[in-house]
Amino acid sequence: MSPIRTIVVDFGFTLCSEHYFNQLDPEMAHLASEILSGKKSDLTDRWMSGLTTSMDVCGHLSGLLDISPESIHDALVRGCSDMHFNDAVWSFVKRQHDAGPKLALVTTNADIFTDVIVPAHRLGDTFDAIVNSADYKVRLESKQRMWNDAFESLGAEHGYQSSLLVEDTLKEVRLFRKLGGQTYHYSDDEAFAAWLESAGS
Repeated sequence: MSPIRTIVVDFGFTLCSEHYFNQLDPEMAHLASEILSGKKSDLTDRWMSGLTTSMDVCGHLSGLLDISPESIHDALVRGCSDMHFNDAVWSFVKRQHDAGPKLALVTTNADIFTDVIVPAHRLGDTFDAIVNSADYKVRLESKQRMWNDAFESLGAEHGYQSSLLVEDTLKEVRLFRKLGGQTYHYSDDEAFAAWLESAGS
């Protein structure tokens, strides 16, 4: 087994499990979540693909929630600026930052991630590469292209054979493993902390 030179971490529901609209009134936040996750809506997919903007999403929600787009966008920015990370994953990332492996944050996410979350939480100080799906402005079927770009930015010695992925989406975990990498399928902090302890990390 190759030594781990790169640790690739997912953001949503791995590094952070908070919802972006949690600064809205709880009822409105719940409705916003239902609208964005509705089976008949491709709005979230377009948002995460960079094919629509956060302001456009807030405008769409405004017409359904009877709140101004500006108020929704302000709540979105405040929620993204003030979110908390999952302790076990964030502590692991910070330990690894000091230990030597390169760290890549690869996420299927919206423009608000690049524009607000990364600078607000100074993620560039911790991660050596940050790759976000919305920056591609195209629908991606998997994270493989993003992983490849992260490895390329880190240098020739970084690739699947010497990497560990921490990710909550099972299909991405299976794909990364198929490509030759090691994986941990994240579910919650308690299980992750137990896995780290059993691995002596």
